[in-house]
This record gives sequence, C-alpha cells and structure tokens, in this order.
Amino acid sequence: MAERSTTLLVDPDPAGHHFQFVAFVAIEALERGDVVLLTSRGATQTDDYRVHLAELVASGRLEVVEGLELIRPPTVDLAQGVADACRWRPDITHVLLMDGDQALKRWWQVAPRALRGLPRRPHVTFMLTRYPARLHLLDLVSWRLRGPKGALALVAMARRCLDRVVGFSGRDDFGSGLLVRRIGDTNEVTMHSRERARWRDELDLPQDARLVGVFGVISERRNAPMVLEAIVRGGLDAILLLAGALDPDVQEWVDSLPPDQRAKVLVRPGFLDNETLDAYVAAVDVVPLLLTNNGPSGIMGKAESAGVPVVTAGSLVRAREARALRAGEACDL
Repeated sequence: MAERSTTLLVDPDPAGHHFQFVAFVAIEALERGDVVLLTSRGATQTDDYRVHLAELVASGRLEVVEGLELIRPPTVDLAQGVADACRWRPDITHVLLMDGDQALKRWWQVAPRALRGLPRRPHVTFMLTRYPARLHLLDLVSWRLRGPKGALALVAMARRCLDRVVGFSGRDDFGSGLLVRRIGDTNEVTMHSRERARWRDELDLPQDARLVGVFGVISERRNAPMVLEAIVRGGLDAILLLAGALDPDVQEWVDSLPPDQRAKVLVRPGFLDNETLDAYVAAVDVVPLLLTNNGPSGIMGKAESAGVPVVTAGSLVRAREARALRAGEACDL
C-alpha cells in the first residue's frame, strides 16, 4: 500500500472568509491524504474558524497548528514555519500557500535556506489572488503587476523552492494559463433574488427601499464613501447597506456623516456566516464592487448566481466578466 501523504495548507489570516476557502481546499485534499493547516496564533478563536473549520477539526479530519505570530507575517517567518512543520511532520509532501501574492516577493530569497536539510523537500504551490490572468496588449498597468510576479515565480522555481503557481480566473475565462495555472472561483450563492421579499423579512430589511449592498470585510478599499457620494449626487432614492465587519476607519466615517447622509446608510456590523451573506446578497437591488484588485470577486460570483446586478470598477477582469455574462455595468473607478 502506498504511504499516505500529508498536505500543509498555509493561511495566517482568518479575515475575509479566508477559512471558507481553506475548508473547501482541505476537503478536496483529504481525498489524497491528511491535511494540516498552519495559521496564526489566535486564529482558532475567530468566528471564521468556528463557522468554517471547527467541525472539520472536531471530526479529526483537519489538524490546525497556530505556529505563526502574525496574520501578515514576514516571508522569512512563513518559510521558517513551513520548514518547522515539515520537520515535525516528515510525511508532508505538499505545501499550499493560500494567499501567496505578498510572500512571492521574497520567497525565492528566504525559502531555500529555510527548506535546506529537510528530510523530504515538499512540492510547493502558491495560490495568487491578485494576478490578472488575461490582459489587453495595451493594459500597461496590469502588465506592470503581472510581469514582476511571473518573473519572481520563475526565479523561485529555478531555486527549487516553488513548483507550481495557480491563480483565479474570471468566470468568462476558460483558458488554462501557462506559468500561472488558472482555476475558477467556487463562490456561488445558495439563494436567489426571486425571493427578495423573504430574505428582507428574515434580515429585517426595509421591503420598499432600493438597497445598494457592500458586504464582507468592509475596509477603505471597498470605497463606501464613493458609493454613497454617487447615490447622493445622482439624487437616487436608495439606501447604502453596509453588512459585515467594518474596519475602524470605515466606522469612523459612518459616525461622522451629517444626519441627511447618515439616513441613507444602514449598517449591520459583525461577522457574516456564508448562509447569512448569501441572504444579504439576494436581498439587495445592486452590488457595487469598487476596488482596485484586478481579479475576480467572490461577492460578484454570489451576485451573479442570485440574479443581482453588479456595478464594477477598478478591474478589467471583473469588467470583462460583467459584460460577457451580462451581469451588470462596468465603469471607470
């Protein structure tokens, strides 16, 4: 019988529903062997862990190691954490870094030393979440983002500390990729806007209002002030719904709004489990995605599945997807 191997998943950051995708990958990897998650200290105390991973751990199917001090650790700490895990579990044959864009910058430099002398060199895969897969020839901004990442991946491969790189593609893109292999985003909603009244009733949302929804981890990158400004300047009879974990600066902006604008903002703070997030998406009239991450969006996939139109800006990938799938409007940021 072949020796059972172990996959090491590496994701220090439990925010932004990271662990939802970790759970999806872990379940797939369990078909080939054991799975260990290397994450940051305190990650098992978060709502994201409780909702998405706790059951897997309790059933004995997933082992979690809080071996990293920070949710955004230096790359040298990531590499050392991987090496320590491989020494502790010599049966680790595959390492998958779940959000590797930042670590890719220095992995080629620090990983060879950290991985030197391991009893078995694992097969290392980086998953990139901010890699534009398909570009127009004259899209110089995106080429400047894509070119260095491709070059750094090649250098890391040449130094034998990286074996494979994958990245998300838009839902209208069926290419496979060469250097960076393309995979589809699995995020789909389980509810539909046909039952919008039901979801609004369950979520205690106004039935007769036009709702513009911004969801998830709501940081300044979501550009909520820009969305509200568009509502106000356009004289739209609409309410901006902010549902999810608000960063302090966003909460401060909400608290500072004058009364007439504050009346146009409805805030539902806190962690959203996947089912609740699906219901919020299906309950609104439109989902704006105004951020400069030039890649697909899980929220956009949910909106498309729920039949809710999107307005996207800041990403050619999302713009192409919106037009190809007739999912909404694309505009300049």
